[in-house]
Amino acid sequence: MPISKKWSKMTRAKIEQTAPTAGGVYELTSFGKSQPLYIGQTDDLRRRLLEHLENRNPNRFRFKKAGFLTRPKSMEKDLFENYESKYGGVPSWNEQDPRTSLF
Repeated sequence: MPISKKWSKMTRAKIEQTAPTAGGVYELTSFGKSQPLYIGQTDDLRRRLLEHLENRNPNRFRFKKAGFLTRPKSMEKDLFENYESKYGGVPSWNEQDPRTSLF
């Protein structure tokens, strides 16, 4: 299921204010793009988004926290499938499609 939240401005303050330290999935975009440039999953959304803030140049993000019965990895696979059906391929900042990894 896609992330239904609106894009948020990617600043340290916004991430610390809104992103939980729980697991989930997230999308990054930049330069006025309406589609995700990166899809990821993590066990700590706040930590991972802050890492991206320092390592890339995203200017917007959105996320979805994992629920009691949902795992970030399976949520990420769903996001990739939705992305592929809408845009074709994988987001340009993703180096690997998690659906093809062995782990």
